Amino acid sequence: MKVDFFIVGAPKAGTTSLYYYFNEHPEIKMSAKKEPDFFSDKAIQQQRMYYSEQRIDTLEKYEALFPDDSAHKKLGEASVSYLFYPNVAKDIYKYNPNAKIIIMLRNPVDRAFSHYLMDYRLGLVSDSFDYIIDKQSSNPKDKLFYQQYIEVSAYAQQIKRYFEVFDITNILVIEYEEFKKDTQGIVKKGYAFLEVDDSFVADVDKKHNTYTMPNNEVIRKVYSMMFLRKILNILLPKILVKKIRKLFFRIDKKPTLSEHTRTHLKALFKNDIEELSNILSTDFSRWIK
Repeated sequence: MKVDFFIVGAPKAGTTSLYYYFNEHPEIKMSAKKEPDFFSDKAIQQQRMYYSEQRIDTLEKYEALFPDDSAHKKLGEASVSYLFYPNVAKDIYKYNPNAKIIIMLRNPVDRAFSHYLMDYRLGLVSDSFDYIIDKQSSNPKDKLFYQQYIEVSAYAQQIKRYFEVFDITNILVIEYEEFKKDTQGIVKKGYAFLEVDDSFVADVDKKHNTYTMPNNEVIRKVYSMMFLRKILNILLPKILVKKIRKLFFRIDKKPTLSEHTRTHLKALFKNDIEELSNILSTDFSRWIK
């Protein structure tokens, strides 16, 4: 058994939705765990990342995430850490040189802020986004958050690593803005890329990973206790966990980024965006205009 394709990132760029839309297809089976992080596990552990999950650190555990049958033509997974860490592209190639790679990119300024909002909602960070950007060198924890929001948004070198290893025909780059504008069309394009029946119509009206916030600060702090979330996920059925989340979380309007910080980040990403434009032969300057 070999996993056929990998959605490698970037975080907060539509990968969760694409994972579910692909999993609807009768010829595709996605991993039971949305983000196994198998090929980035060592790098994540070395950094002592603040995302504490059950590790998929052996090939046996990894393969157990996929069905042992021949009903599905393609097996895939979506680990958004795969784009950032330098070793992953080569390790995936060693595992399966014929693997197909799907990369989703989003305006780096918007992606960075969206990533922060997710971590804030999870209770992983309490400082303001502006503070983290301005004071990123003050302590190791701030540096780690700065990495997740800013360095992860600098796509050029991350993309380059995959183009250096895989054949260009085995790489599909999807822009988040296009994905939002024409979700069905992009999903069909993905089906065609994976060489499965692209006449299948996914239920793209169903939204995944929508922005929610805890009803109050107490709930946010309680939800930040990872050990408690783990216990609930172990003891309670998934459907009950979802009902609890709906009870204590509300779909909310996203906060906006200050113009001062937006202008600062546009300048910060300018050179990387120019390099990315050259690599992909696509003008991404609209992200900072």
